[in-house]
Amino acid sequence: MYEFIVPDISCGGCAKTITRILGELDANAKVDIDVATKQVKVETALAREAIVSRLSEAGFEPQA
Repeated sequence: MYEFIVPDISCGGCAKTITRILGELDANAKVDIDVATKQVKVETALAREAIVSRLSEAGFEPQA
């Protein structure tokens, strides 16, 4: 499982967008997002770099 802080998350719409983006990369990914803490947890077989790259392309630059 990967954990990220994504400072650009500001609402539920952002969370839905991130969930959709990650689902497009891996249909079996389990995504848990806490909007209040801006924390994203992803359980996937994908490489961490693939997730970071795709989120960054979408304007959601992950940290840690």
